[in-house]
Amino acid sequence: MTYSLVLRSLEPRLSRQELEEISVKVPGVARADCAFIAKDWFGIISSNLVLSDALKFQAGLRAKGCEIDVVADHEIPALHHDFRCQRIDLTGDEIILSTSMGKRYPRKRSDLVFASAGLLDQEKAGRTTEMQTEVRFTDSGAYTAQVRKSVMKFEEKRFFRIDLFFGSEPHRISLEIDKQSVCFYGERHIRIRNTLDITILMVDLQSLLPPERMNRSLRELSTSHVYPSMHAYEEELRWAFYRLGAKG
Repeated sequence: MTYSLVLRSLEPRLSRQELEEISVKVPGVARADCAFIAKDWFGIISSNLVLSDALKFQAGLRAKGCEIDVVADHEIPALHHDFRCQRIDLTGDEIILSTSMGKRYPRKRSDLVFASAGLLDQEKAGRTTEMQTEVRFTDSGAYTAQVRKSVMKFEEKRFFRIDLFFGSEPHRISLEIDKQSVCFYGERHIRIRNTLDITILMVDLQSLLPPERMNRSLRELSTSHVYPSMHAYEEELRWAFYRLGAKG
């Protein structure tokens, strides 16, 4: 059986240096892992640890002021796959979600159990061609030539995402926009550069649930807080679901 370290609160946040000091006493946590742990501080600090490593890591974190639980990996909820929509409308007692093809999915507000929203960054890999200088050799000597080569490029993509979790199927419905796409809310055509429209939608979503049933960005109505990856965003959701269950 393997274990995870689960924070009781997202604060305080430890630095990479502080985590490296702890890792010296934890064989299963490499010093190099601490940079990722510090960046990905969204509730579940580390997973797939043997119990002895988990307990040593827990002791080190507690010494730094972090209250943390050791939890069997299988006890932390997995997330449902998402069903993508492009439009959301709110009526008196319904949340109406529609696909890009216009198919509507009316859901009762009372069936909504959790909501999340926020800005995310994600590296997108793709191949492109570029001219490179290459040294070539002949019997008479060496010379340089410009050649076209296929190379892998990584581009950071920022997008805004909403996830709504329901008690009945489909359990997870998401909406997502980036600089090339748009989603619709009532009469609004929401684009990622329009923070006012994004904030208005977040305010209305925030009104649907109590604070403990939404992620941090939605709870704080933040358009400046950016999750560094989809993994970080989803780890906070899994952490929140675990905390809700742990509270009974």
